[in-house]
Amino acid sequence: MPVLSPTTGLHEMLALVTSQLHPDANHKEDMVFLREVFSERSLSYLMKVRQARDNVAEELQNGPLEEDERELLTLFTAPHVKAVLTVHDTVAQKNFEPVLPPLPDDLDDELEEESVKIVRLVKNKEPLGATIRRDEVTGAVVVARIMRGGAADRSGLVHVGDELREVNGNLIIHKRPEEISQVLSQSQGSITLKIIPAIKEEDRFKDSKVYLRALFDYTPFEDKATPCQEAGLPFTCGDILQVVSQDDPTWWQAKRVGDSNLRAGLIPSRQFQERRLLYRVKMGTHQSPKSPRASPCKFSAATG
Repeated sequence: MPVLSPTTGLHEMLALVTSQLHPDANHKEDMVFLREVFSERSLSYLMKVRQARDNVAEELQNGPLEEDERELLTLFTAPHVKAVLTVHDTVAQKNFEPVLPPLPDDLDDELEEESVKIVRLVKNKEPLGATIRRDEVTGAVVVARIMRGGAADRSGLVHVGDELREVNGNLIIHKRPEEISQVLSQSQGSITLKIIPAIKEEDRFKDSKVYLRALFDYTPFEDKATPCQEAGLPFTCGDILQVVSQDDPTWWQAKRVGDSNLRAGLIPSRQFQERRLLYRVKMGTHQSPKSPRASPCKFSAATG
């Protein structure tokens, strides 16, 4: 085995390594790989940095040191400088990419003809940004809506209509939607979902230019009609709201203009709130508005 000296260059090193390959063996792919590695400009720069560090450190270690030289030596031998080089190697090798778990061998028989998708999401204490419901016909747990700006929306991997089968390896077919929502909200870090994609995935939402000025205060946790109180958007009279989705005729998705929180929340739609107010007036539980067409929210001129 040849000995590599400290002054050995990249091309000399490549020649020494390739000379050790047996000529009677098929190492064509190995040769191509080695040439690609040694041809990388980043590798050449990294070798020069390491060589310069070693040369300077060696010079500083020979003979008496001045104060500046001692400080420089301490810098080059500091753990965090070595850690920077180690991080560079780790990033170059793409060791930071998550490794998805392999599909289990004992998949359910009914899934054999279906397309199963494994989705891994990363979230902190924020909500997942999706609501679920039980399909009345099939009994499956499906994604009812995707909240704009949430973890599910940012991933682009979960869509309305997708069927949810497992959460972190646990079957949820026989769980109630409320129990599943609690599991999802309490999970932090990496969440692995087994999903059967919808037959026709919903198109991505386009930015809406519909704005509303709130004419009343709204607290989701006091609204028993909301499909998900945690996903509701509280607002006060005078707030300007941007409606980002009107796909659900009863519950729109909106954001407060000027709010640093980019996640959308649920608000009652204009039609639903009007019907609700008229019902309360009819039942005598609400003061009658000036006009039967009075709306709790007011559309701005900018619509689209």
